[in-house]
Amino acid sequence: MLAFLSISFTSCKDNDEDIITYYDTYVEGYITDYHTGQPIAGVVFDAKYFHESIGGLFGTDPYFVENIATSNSEGYYKIKVPKHGELGSSQRSVDFYSIRVSPRATSNYSFEFGTFNYKSDSVNIISKRVDIRPITYGYLKVIMPKDYSENWSINPWETSTYEKPFYKGKFVEKQLFNTDYKLLLFKVPLEKTRFSYVDNYIHDFDFKLNYPLDTATLNIDK
Repeated sequence: MLAFLSISFTSCKDNDEDIITYYDTYVEGYITDYHTGQPIAGVVFDAKYFHESIGGLFGTDPYFVENIATSNSEGYYKIKVPKHGELGSSQRSVDFYSIRVSPRATSNYSFEFGTFNYKSDSVNIISKRVDIRPITYGYLKVIMPKDYSENWSINPWETSTYEKPFYKGKFVEKQLFNTDYKLLLFKVPLEKTRFSYVDNYIHDFDFKLNYPLDTATLNIDK
């Protein structure tokens, strides 16, 4: 027989006290660097609890909770699975049927959310082990004519998932390389990645980084 945990706290949606009942099951696992295997501590999780009540622009209005878990020194995280809620001053009664957990990005890693449905994933019956192995970043230098467009995108060849999230490409800085060329510096995910920019039409350049903090260089000529 399942045991339930009842917790009262202040909702992120309003200032009234909400009462949430939880199953005795969890979404849990370890967060370790994809390439080094080192544990990643201090990753904070937020969550949305989905219920059958209709509301919001797209139908079901999820219940949002911040800082529901943090990975420890071993990279371990543990998120309790919600069962029932008495929400707001009216004590609206809802049953939850799905939970979406969202790890917050850190300076070295980006993450994807994971959604767990009670019917398909059975997290209301048995705890679910999900290990997360994020891929960190290296650097990309792009040297191109200084009058070329800077409409760019960075797209890994593989799909970023909850279990294997990629670092999201970010622009770092621009500087003049010489009188005719400029240099753009990006943080980019490791593995095989495509850099694209638009200048009348799309130009694609593939590159690959194998080790954290490595640097690749693309020379784009006139």
